[in-house]
Amino acid sequence: MALMIVSSGAVGTDTSTTERVVQNQATLGSARLDRALVWDNVVGVSGSLGGIIVATVRTEGTAFPADDFRFGSEATVESVFWEGGYFQCQLATGQHDYNWDWRVIFWSDDGMGDHPGSEIYNQTIPDALIARTFWYNYTHPDNGNTYWVAHYSADLPTPITFDANTKYWITVQGIQTPNSYPQACWARHNNTHGGILLHEAEILAAYWGYTTWTNISTLVTDHLPHDLNFQLYGTGGVDITPPVTTATLEGEQSGGVFISDVTVTLTATDDSSGVAYTKFNVDGGGWNNYSTPFIVQGNGEHTVEYYSVDNAGNVETTKSTTFTIQYPTVLSITLKGGLGVSAVIKNTGTEDLTNIAWSITLDGKLIFVGKTKSGTISALGVGEEVTVKDFVIGFGKTGIEATAGEATATAEGTALLFFVLGVK
Repeated sequence: MALMIVSSGAVGTDTSTTERVVQNQATLGSARLDRALVWDNVVGVSGSLGGIIVATVRTEGTAFPADDFRFGSEATVESVFWEGGYFQCQLATGQHDYNWDWRVIFWSDDGMGDHPGSEIYNQTIPDALIARTFWYNYTHPDNGNTYWVAHYSADLPTPITFDANTKYWITVQGIQTPNSYPQACWARHNNTHGGILLHEAEILAAYWGYTTWTNISTLVTDHLPHDLNFQLYGTGGVDITPPVTTATLEGEQSGGVFISDVTVTLTATDDSSGVAYTKFNVDGGGWNNYSTPFIVQGNGEHTVEYYSVDNAGNVETTKSTTFTIQYPTVLSITLKGGLGVSAVIKNTGTEDLTNIAWSITLDGKLIFVGKTKSGTISALGVGEEVTVKDFVIGFGKTGIEATAGEATATAEGTALLFFVLGVK
């Protein structure tokens, strides 16, 4: 017996089962209930973008597909909208509505966030109290299975109130008539179309070999995370406010400029459904998931962009912070004239240095030899100094610049054949 059908095609890989894709599918205007929408798990996705999963109570076995939800404030659920219907209709009397009763079950969480815990609500809704609108028929080209799928909505026989910031799970099942076929099903969507809210859907179906709660992604051919198509209506619970993220910069400063590496800490808060995740981007290098403080290094100006998304899918407007790092100079340079130009380079820091690149450059128009010279000092201990020289032939005034590591010194002088005079 087929446990699932109309598997979505492989359209990419996403290892996350907890993040929601921000671009949500639009809900269907024709399926609205006369109450406030308090949870939207995405509807209107089918076919190659999702499929269906068995959700049935029948003599041969019972399937418990379930999906999770969480409200930012206390909410009372009065009505449920779901998308599903019947498959293997060719083994019964064809593609049409079989007018079964449906059962709604709510579960607590197992405490780990990845599957249901205990059953806390179980109510059967008679067929006569269920509104439905035909959605689509389908015939599988490989096995000839036929499907009839609709939009369903119904008031709960007894409304149920859920606590704020607490995860729950929902199951919707079709209760079969005495015959074996067709089977009831629930529509699903993969994470590339509609996204995953909280954790992906789970299923428990011992008759089909799934004796413990199992991720639906392990059952479908694309192996992408999948969620179930449903909405909850009632009062309270609505979260339309995005989270707020702040950035804290830590490091040694001087005159508003950092003179050390900078540690960036991002703190996100959400007063309703809770923060799902935070992203950051350093100097346009690409977006990353934030988990712990990170370090920004290097002389120059740096920009960190960041935003957060809450568990209701609200996306914060991207923020940014810009700062400058200029490490302190640990070398001093003294320029001298005479026979050519010399530079006295001294280690004024607190650590021994190695492999120090240096250069001397003259910009005079009549410098014929020694316009530039460079080299490397292999080692320079704390308090030590070394003199490097540039042999010069030229005439006239010239600017002089010497560099050593991050240090720079400039002066002016006058070249007179082999000599450079008046360096200051």
